[in-house]
Amino acid sequence: MDMSGWPGMVPAVVLGAAIYANFFTHHFIPDFRWLLMALVPVVFWKTWIWYTVRTTTYRMPLTAAFLLVGFFIWLAENIATYFGAWKYPNQQETWQLVGFGKISSWFLLVIISVIIVAQLKHVKANRSK
Repeated sequence: MDMSGWPGMVPAVVLGAAIYANFFTHHFIPDFRWLLMALVPVVFWKTWIWYTVRTTTYRMPLTAAFLLVGFFIWLAENIATYFGAWKYPNQQETWQLVGFGKISSWFLLVIISVIIVAQLKHVKANRSK
């Protein structure tokens, strides 16, 4: 897998820090999740990933990849709760689908993870020069 069009350290780190802060502050101040999600395509509009399946190479906007990963983690979370790996409070009596709102949480968490790894990769590349 390869990536191009990274937005740079400042926009990526500012967005990542805002997402991270929102995970904690939304308990005390309004939740800015939807605003942050709207900023993701703005910040990463030029960022694409290339991936290969067998011998064919495809490209995808990074924002779409974030959304797909968030969706599949949510799907796995539903499978895990269905089979009893853990239960949320509303699943104590009977299993219920994990709310669709959790997809946005996973979407944002994946973004933080990618930003951290990508920025560390850039730092490491600059140190080896």
